[in-house]
Amino acid sequence: MIVTQLPALAADNEPKLLEPSTTDIGCILRPLIAQFDADLNYTGAISGDDLEGLLRGMHEQAIKIGIPYLEGSHSWYSFNVGVYYAHLCYPSHPLDVRVYTGIYTWLAVLVDDGACKDPKQWQDFMIRFQTGVNQVTPLAQAWADYLRLSYKFYSPIVANFIITSSLNFTNANALEGSELPRMARTRGGENWPYYLRDKDGVSEAYVWMTFPKALYPDISSYMEAIPDMNKYISFTNDILSFYKEEKAGEKDNYMHSRAFYEGKDIYTVFKEVIQEDVDAHRRVELVLRGREPYARAWNEHAMGFVAMHKAMDRYRLRELGLGERYTDSFGRMTSTRQR
Repeated sequence: MIVTQLPALAADNEPKLLEPSTTDIGCILRPLIAQFDADLNYTGAISGDDLEGLLRGMHEQAIKIGIPYLEGSHSWYSFNVGVYYAHLCYPSHPLDVRVYTGIYTWLAVLVDDGACKDPKQWQDFMIRFQTGVNQVTPLAQAWADYLRLSYKFYSPIVANFIITSSLNFTNANALEGSELPRMARTRGGENWPYYLRDKDGVSEAYVWMTFPKALYPDISSYMEAIPDMNKYISFTNDILSFYKEEKAGEKDNYMHSRAFYEGKDIYTVFKEVIQEDVDAHRRVELVLRGREPYARAWNEHAMGFVAMHKAMDRYRLRELGLGERYTDSFGRMTSTRQR
């Protein structure tokens, strides 16, 4: 998930808020995140039953696409994000759908990075996609192909939402790399942080991917909960990414942007986002109560999404004693949690 990029303001325009040193961050965040787990009734992920099949299927698709992913490269790490997402968040999906979601995630991470570096290319992607013209790079062509492939696994309405969310994600990333650095923030823009977060995080696409047509054909059983599912995915990522971002001194994210506009301390905002996230999750549970298998599918996604953050080294949650491990002593991914 991408974080927002905001231009620096003059020092006299920024709120004068005291912040703890990086050595204090863990002491502040650990109990808050632990309570977040408790409030969600976090029980861990239910892993998919065919990790080897998932890895094999994703490798085969990656070879067909032709984008290198040598071990240790950015593409390789991005590929592993796709493996974790498909394995932990969609464990009951048919294998071919899990392969699709894994490759989609790999490509999305690469697009996220590429659009900020070369916004013109991804502005042109939008034109080419809408007019049916072939793309100019293997990544752009693969991204276009995988958006259209959503119709194979999802009903037309659901696939349409997956595609529009993905296009918003692409366009928002191109915006961040081109126009956003020129924006001068004012106090009147208080709704901007969530608007941008909603567009550039592709959370809505992942929410709709929870319900492939082969298993979950009745859209009316869950569509009322989509807005809160979307908020849950966005905010859970923001919450569980926050520690590593604070340790790195990153300020270009939703938490800091919201804190600026609301004139609040960053940790006050962090607590508010946690509460809003938990409230959203509870509303989803209320909508889905007694509606199986839709409730189970969402719970698997919601719990798996937390587990993915706990399992991946990039989020550094093991430093807080809140991490989980899905790798063996040789660093190979395992089907079940090792801790």
